[in-house]
Amino acid sequence: MAERIRQTAYFLWEQDGRPAGRPFDYWLRAKDMLVRQLAYDKWLAEGTPVDRAEEHWRDAAGEIEEK
Repeated sequence: MAERIRQTAYFLWEQDGRPAGRPFDYWLRAKDMLVRQLAYDKWLAEGTPVDRAEEHWRDAAGEIEEK
């Protein structure tokens, strides 16, 4: 997971013109993007249940924190 976050952060940084002094901002943006993607994928895999979206969000965030 950390490598995916790093690669996405680097991509975002390059897209913004490689500004200096904000690496943590890009890491946080990349992490947020990954959490959203994981939660959305889990939600879709279960058939988009209305009452489980929040649970998938928490699970995805916990999954990233563990790794």
